[in-house]
Amino acid sequence: MKKLRLYFIGIVGLLIFSVLLASSIRNIYESKDGGIGRLGFMAKPLKFMAEIPSIIKHVVSPAEFFVLNNNSKDGLNSFDSKIDKTYPKLLVTYKDEPFNQKIDLIDLNNGQVLKQWTPNNKELYAMAYNEDNPRRPAEGSDLYFMHPLLLEDNTLMFTAQLTSLLAKIDGNSEILWLKNDRTYHHTLELDHENNIYSCTRPFISDEYDFFPDDYEMYKKHLLDDHITKIDPESGNEIFDKSVISILIENGYQDLLTAKGQTNSDPIHLNDIQPALTDTEHWNKGDLLVSCRNLSAIFLYRPSTNKIIWLKSGPWFNQHDVDFYGNDKVLVFGNDVIREESIIDPRLTTKNLYFPKARPNNNAYVYHISNDSVSRPFSELFRKENIQTYTSGRCDVLSNGDIFIEETNQGRIIIGDSINKKMEYVKRLNEEYISSLFWSRIIN
Repeated sequence: MKKLRLYFIGIVGLLIFSVLLASSIRNIYESKDGGIGRLGFMAKPLKFMAEIPSIIKHVVSPAEFFVLNNNSKDGLNSFDSKIDKTYPKLLVTYKDEPFNQKIDLIDLNNGQVLKQWTPNNKELYAMAYNEDNPRRPAEGSDLYFMHPLLLEDNTLMFTAQLTSLLAKIDGNSEILWLKNDRTYHHTLELDHENNIYSCTRPFISDEYDFFPDDYEMYKKHLLDDHITKIDPESGNEIFDKSVISILIENGYQDLLTAKGQTNSDPIHLNDIQPALTDTEHWNKGDLLVSCRNLSAIFLYRPSTNKIIWLKSGPWFNQHDVDFYGNDKVLVFGNDVIREESIIDPRLTTKNLYFPKARPNNNAYVYHISNDSVSRPFSELFRKENIQTYTSGRCDVLSNGDIFIEETNQGRIIIGDSINKKMEYVKRLNEEYISSLFWSRIIN
């Protein structure tokens, strides 16, 4: 009986210790001073204890950008002897070791690297670190530069996805300017006036009446995506608007609370494509917007704050939308399903999974004129088993071929509607290649 009582006391003590430790660690990561004001000299040791599992993981396993692949050949490889040598250039970014990212401009006709940029990861992180960011990564974290945008003078702009960073570097990879006032994420695109559109999130969200009354509770946790236009010369903000507000003001609030459900990432904005020309179906300056967590895309006119049309599905959790011709839209459909239940998550052990009905990604063509959808590249996606759970990009080239970035699997595929013509990977060693970080076709 005495032993049983001691076991009980030990278990209760361990439980209380765990609760106190968890609350202390939360205070450390959410407070501006790293918990020193409340926990004093104990803040740093507690933070170290919390990061021990992550440290062990990095020591015993490859970095996150390592992708298991012992088949693909390094670099650009051709599978078609009749390539017509009229392909555009490719801007690709990868990592060959931690804290060392490279951005290569490649001639797709011969695989030659025309230019390479090597941003200083540690310097950029130090400059971008912002105590006001409640979701900031731990100091000294590795960065992943996303979707570099090449300007005419060989300068590059890029974001760093998980931290507060938008940067511009010159042709020698020297930093020209940097912004860290909010989270800049996913894509960067030029409009017809050579301004930049970026997906952004302020550190503190706006307040909305369909979220809980306790704004103080959720203002640091709601991922409140904004559409932001920036002057590439100065970095100054020209336009900024919340996507949630755009949807509400255009009568789409029900889309945000479908089935009476929501979460802390209701939108997950992942692409903004400015229209560069006028057509029957869009005006120059209109924006094609992709909201992953709504499986929805819409055409937005900033000049009038109007959504011209909105289409939800048949794609699931899509990335990358593009104007295609004069009357169509191209959508990279990840076609994964997310298990988000925190009450009783029993459907799957994975947060993301491919259903049997859609075992791979796909490219969808939305025909605006008759509100129909086709899948002209399904056979290529099936044969190559294109499966990236997150991210992913595609573009139809001028010769009708499609460019696909299978981001999580570290591959770029170029082919027609049936067969692969080219493949690019960046090999790290005999077993692993690098994940990719949103490549771009340069016409």
